Amino acid sequence: MNIKKLALSFFLYYLITDVIKEIIESESVTNAFQYHTQPRILALTASIGIIFFLYTLSSYLIFYKWHNKKSFWYNIVLVFFAALLIVAIRYFVEEVGYRYLFGFGNYKKGVSLWYYFFDNFYYVFQYCVLGVIFYFWQYSKDKDERNNQLTMENQRMELDLLRSQTNPHFLFNTLNNIYALVHTNSDNALGAIEKLSSLLRYSLYKTKTDVSLEDEISQIRNFIDLESIRHKNHPNVELNIEGLTKTVRIPQFILLPFVENAFKHGKLHSDENPITINLNISNSILSYSVINEIDDKKKDKVGGLGLDNLKKRLELLYFKNHKFSCKAENTLYTAKLEIPIE
Repeated sequence: MNIKKLALSFFLYYLITDVIKEIIESESVTNAFQYHTQPRILALTASIGIIFFLYTLSSYLIFYKWHNKKSFWYNIVLVFFAALLIVAIRYFVEEVGYRYLFGFGNYKKGVSLWYYFFDNFYYVFQYCVLGVIFYFWQYSKDKDERNNQLTMENQRMELDLLRSQTNPHFLFNTLNNIYALVHTNSDNALGAIEKLSSLLRYSLYKTKTDVSLEDEISQIRNFIDLESIRHKNHPNVELNIEGLTKTVRIPQFILLPFVENAFKHGKLHSDENPITINLNISNSILSYSVINEIDDKKKDKVGGLGLDNLKKRLELLYFKNHKFSCKAENTLYTAKLEIPIE
């Protein structure tokens, strides 16, 4: 309910259609101004304005109260009877009260009740319609806002679901790696547990909408180190970062799935085509790509759940304001991303 906006809309409408209109249509603006500033006319203008506002307010309140509970025509009937009551109130105020107290009324003395009521219904219709129109305008606006809020909430829930599908997937693989190290009494197990602890803190406690880019890069390095510990031969990886990264913030876990996918489906020890991670910050655009040589043994699995989830997240987060592509060409698989940054 927004009575203040209704009152403002009514005041502007009443001022334009009744007061200003009469002044403009008069032969002399000066005479019209002098006429409308007489105490008698000011009193009538005030009472008429209040009565007309009651027409508008009553129709608005009736639809506000009963719109979703009763039929449209039921509400119209209620508006009609409310208007009859207000017309009666106007009659007693202007034709009885004013005449008794001040010696004047709005209509000629002796006018019949039938004429008075029928003549008033021109204004009843006009201002009741104004109240109904305002109600449906406000109702439509509020409904759109609720729908937008519902859409945003559904998107937030979907994003949370996609994140929950991505992070445990990565952490589960990492735990398997550490299990293998512990099982073989590897000296690297302690370092791996420390790095996994960092990843867990990042995943469980940094649950805001976005994180610093440097945090995300740090977890990429942790991931690479964990994968390097797992393999006897160090994977061949190049990480290239250009531009200022300190002030940049991005959605959490939006870069890591690229690297995870490259390690999962690509050759890790290719001398000719190392896993290449390129990150560039320029002109308020973050450009990111991960290139890896396709492992023939894993060729049918190129892509994976991580990138599928990432694509859905990007669509929800950026709609059409981003570029995302994955392409397998000859022996290389390339995943690219461009997103705007502030």
